[in-house]
Amino acid sequence: MFDLIAYTNCSHSPTVEDAWRASDHEQSAGYRHLDFWTGLASTLERGGFDALFFADAYNVADRYQGSVEPTVRRGEQVPENDPLPLLSALAATTERLGLVVTASTSFYPPYLLAKKFSTIDDLSDGRLGWNVVTSSGSLEFANVVGEYVPHDERYDRAAEHVAACRRLWEDSWADDAVREDAEAGVYADPDRVSFVDYEGEYVDVPGPHLCAPTPQRTPVLFQAGQSDRGRTFGVRHAEALFSFHLSLDGFEDYADDVAERAATVDRSPSSYNLYPAITPYVAPTDDEARALHDRVLDLIEPETGLVRLSNHLNHDYAQYDLDAPLREVGVEGIRGVLSTFLADDREWTVRDAAIRYARYPTAELVGTPDSVADELERWGAAGADGFVVMAPLVPRTFEDVATHLVPELRERGLLPDPPAGDGTLRERLLGTGELPPRHDS
Repeated sequence: MFDLIAYTNCSHSPTVEDAWRASDHEQSAGYRHLDFWTGLASTLERGGFDALFFADAYNVADRYQGSVEPTVRRGEQVPENDPLPLLSALAATTERLGLVVTASTSFYPPYLLAKKFSTIDDLSDGRLGWNVVTSSGSLEFANVVGEYVPHDERYDRAAEHVAACRRLWEDSWADDAVREDAEAGVYADPDRVSFVDYEGEYVDVPGPHLCAPTPQRTPVLFQAGQSDRGRTFGVRHAEALFSFHLSLDGFEDYADDVAERAATVDRSPSSYNLYPAITPYVAPTDDEARALHDRVLDLIEPETGLVRLSNHLNHDYAQYDLDAPLREVGVEGIRGVLSTFLADDREWTVRDAAIRYARYPTAELVGTPDSVADELERWGAAGADGFVVMAPLVPRTFEDVATHLVPELRERGLLPDPPAGDGTLRERLLGTGELPPRHDS
């Protein structure tokens, strides 16, 4: 059985930044309105999706040409609102849809984030997931913490951050701490509430946690790092690994590498799920699907890809000959994004990668429900537990998936009929309520 996770952000266009130019892309105006989001969440739940995944950023990036001007002009993930305030409303209008949100370990203090996430997990009846990121943009760090933190150190900090949060969520309050004993005048038993006294090189958190145990205690831990350090971090801490690949071959190599890394920390592949990103263009006929794909590509301006590539990788690609081989360019930012291109059989130039990255380096599946389902079966045989669905047009892409692809997947036994609303997100995705292995460093 596959899981389907819808990808978005609180900006005008989650996948193709130039989609605001299309008349049938409703998120361009809708992202600022609550009814757009509640309507989208309800559509996804009815349509067979398991979760809604929010990406997030923390700055108006200035890497391309050393200025925010191209970022603003091209609308590269700006303007963008914060997804956290949305989650309670989305929880109230859905029954089973998981809500996965991005939060940076570089910017949120663990104690503060632990309280916010416990609150959301409570209000959603255990449907929260946390996409753990470390951030990469120099202006992000300048705005929030002042000093830029190098790539590997960010992951060292992230490991301590996750460990401190898990101590708060899992160790501070016993299951039976809350008594509500009116006769004895005891709301909660102080002997069942503990300091966690986490001390690390970067993080010190005494506790106790402010929140009583929530349905999941710890949100489902997602991670999308594809660099060497990112993959090592993911197999130690995450339950759901979200990845980008241009081809099935790239995903197969990734799945094998993750399994080898997981074995070094005594984790079997059954203890985590792999969710490669896909961008589907699915329609009743091949001609219709190709026409939709062509129309989306016609929206894209090459500079948009250069701006996005520069900002995401924290590296100014304006300084290179556009026909220079991409593998000759070193970066400090989101290294896994670059490795997606380098792992491909094709020799990518800066220009080619920028144009492709304008719609993200994912497998684009263009065709009928039958042909797209065939391809998804091949990815499943290679280890995919489900897919993060990238939508060029919102809600158009998600509606096409729900209308055309979901029935085909159900007919093949690859997707369940809509289950009841019971169960936490961890139970639905992982098949268990058991928390993942814990590494405190």
